[in-house]
Amino acid sequence: MDGILPFPAIDEIYQRLALALGVGLVVGLERGWRNREHSPGTSAAGVRTFALMGFLGGLTGLLGTIAGDGLTLAFSLGFFAFVVATYLVEMRPVPGRLSDKGMTTEVAALITFVLGILAVRSDMTLVSVSAVVLVAVLNLKEPLHAALKQLKEFELQAAIKLMLISVLVLPFLPNQGYGPAGIWNPFELWWMVVLIAGISFGGYFAIRIVGTKTGPLIMGVLGGLASSTALTVAAARFVARLPQARDGFAGAVAISAAVSFLRTLLLANLFSDEVGRLLVGPLLAAGGVCVLGAVFLSRRMHAEDGSDVMAAEMGTPDDFGTALKFGLVLFGVITLAHYATAWLGPEGLYSVAALSGLVDVDAVTLSVSRLGEESSAVSPEIAALAILIAVLVNSAVKVAYGLYFAGRDFAFRLAPLFLVAGGAGFGAFWGL
Repeated sequence: MDGILPFPAIDEIYQRLALALGVGLVVGLERGWRNREHSPGTSAAGVRTFALMGFLGGLTGLLGTIAGDGLTLAFSLGFFAFVVATYLVEMRPVPGRLSDKGMTTEVAALITFVLGILAVRSDMTLVSVSAVVLVAVLNLKEPLHAALKQLKEFELQAAIKLMLISVLVLPFLPNQGYGPAGIWNPFELWWMVVLIAGISFGGYFAIRIVGTKTGPLIMGVLGGLASSTALTVAAARFVARLPQARDGFAGAVAISAAVSFLRTLLLANLFSDEVGRLLVGPLLAAGGVCVLGAVFLSRRMHAEDGSDVMAAEMGTPDDFGTALKFGLVLFGVITLAHYATAWLGPEGLYSVAALSGLVDVDAVTLSVSRLGEESSAVSPEIAALAILIAVLVNSAVKVAYGLYFAGRDFAFRLAPLFLVAGGAGFGAFWGL
């Protein structure tokens, strides 16, 4: 038997069969709990039935290793036919028995059987994760149905559009540089378009679900983890359609900036402990100002009772025009920064950092931190100051984007905030 089974020990066979049984038990618990109020015999499958289905799948997989995969295929086809026949019988209206016209239980049974086979024949971790996902999906029946009832047609269309530009377009764009020094990367430029569209989409539903007082802050925290600049553009887009919520979205920009400062600090520490140490005080000071600003702005924002009304005023969750417009602006800024850097030369580190801050802070943080650690010509103090300059310029760019996409009132809320944050950061750096 050891020469036939692809297992190192018989103990592993027992473990895998136990996993197959466990998968069925877990799925059966969820199905049994959902049908707990039904009279005995009126429900097609419960905890014991599903446990046996999983165990049967495990035995089927084990038999296949002994007698060949043909036996596994035969048992599988027979089980599938049995489930289909059971479903057809359940479709008939019989007095005293539940007529279940849904197929969820039957599909869950098929998946449980397949997972039982895979528990013996495949990776146990994969089977465990798949079982958890299956149970989670089964348990989300009410929330999913409730969300589906509340979903509007234009929201579904927006989700489809987002999937099209991300899944259908993005993977097929070349991820390589073109033009002078390879500065134009189609994948990265389109990724920013997708990112802004995605943040706008998520922000729309955050605001619709929790309102205009809390929704922007959630949007800001998540956006700051991805790109605080993209978050700023998305927030400005909302302000253009919903001017009365400008305080809340300014708070979102502030909290996203605080999150991005922490991300910059972590990136600097990856390449240089000394540069990271010098940036702790300045970035925490600037981030603290942004957090206080976000709290202040959020308190000024009045809670709205009708989030559906506010969502209607915001329009559709997809505004790819704004995202595409930002992509074109980013293309121009990248080109400008490249030629300006070439003109200034590599010795103008501060100027290069400032120009890089027009586009992105992460790139200059990584490159300058590495210089501060490895190059004798660039001290950690110079590297840290260059990163702070890039952060300050990037904050100024956020104000400019706010002015361009949302108007003067929104920009006037951002400018004092980032001015104080920049002053706090440089004051902490110079020990003031």
